[in-house]
Amino acid sequence: MKTEVNWMQLSQLAVSHVVNAFYSTPEMERPWFSIPATLERWWTNKISKFESEEHYWSIKQRLLDGLHLLLMENKSDSPLILFEQHQVFVQELQVELMHILQLVLRTEDGEPSDYMVRKYIVDEDEDMIALFQHLTTVFCASAFGRLPMQIEVLSVLSGNRLVTNPSSESLQGSIDYMKLVTSLMPEVASEPMQIRKTQGSAECRRCPFLEECIRPAETAEAVMM
Repeated sequence: MKTEVNWMQLSQLAVSHVVNAFYSTPEMERPWFSIPATLERWWTNKISKFESEEHYWSIKQRLLDGLHLLLMENKSDSPLILFEQHQVFVQELQVELMHILQLVLRTEDGEPSDYMVRKYIVDEDEDMIALFQHLTTVFCASAFGRLPMQIEVLSVLSGNRLVTNPSSESLQGSIDYMKLVTSLMPEVASEPMQIRKTQGSAECRRCPFLEECIRPAETAEAVMM
C-alpha cells in the first residue's frame, strides 16, 4: 500500500532542489541566484497536505526566509560532493549502506583531506537526525577511510544548526547504533518513520532524508539514506 506523503516531505523535496540548484551555480553568480523563483518551480500545489491554506502560505514564506539566510551565509562554499549517491559494504554491520550525500565540503582548518558533511532539513525529528548522524559516521568511515571532521544538520524552518564531531572514540557507538537499527528492520517497517520500504517509488524522492530505505540484497541488506 502506498504511503501518503505529508507537507514536510513535499517541502523537503522543494528545499533539496533549491539547495542543489544554488550550489550548482558558479560561485560568482550566487549573490544573484533567485531563491524565490527556484522554490516556486518546485513548490507543491497540494494545499490539502498542509494543516490549512494559511499554514501552506506560512510554510512557504518561512522556507524562503530560511533558505535565503542559510544559503547566502555559505554562498562561497564549493562542495566536493553535491547530491550524489554512494554505497559501501560495512563489514562490522554485514550490510551495504547506500547514502545520498547532500553536501560534502572541505574544512577551513586542518589537513587537505579533512572534510565535513552538511544536510538541509525541514523536519527536525530527533530520531531521524540521530539516525542520519550515526549512519553518516559509519558510512564515511567505511567509504572514505576517514571520518568527517563535522556533520552539520541545518534546519531551514527554525534556523537551528545541529553539529556533531565524530571521532575514533565515538565510531564504535555509531556502529552499535546501526547494529540496533538493522536488527529492528522488520519491526521498523510498520512504524511511522517509514525507514523500511519493500519497493522503491516516487515517494522516495519526497522523504525528508531523500530517502531512508532498507531493501534486501543477496548477501546483505541495503540501507539508503
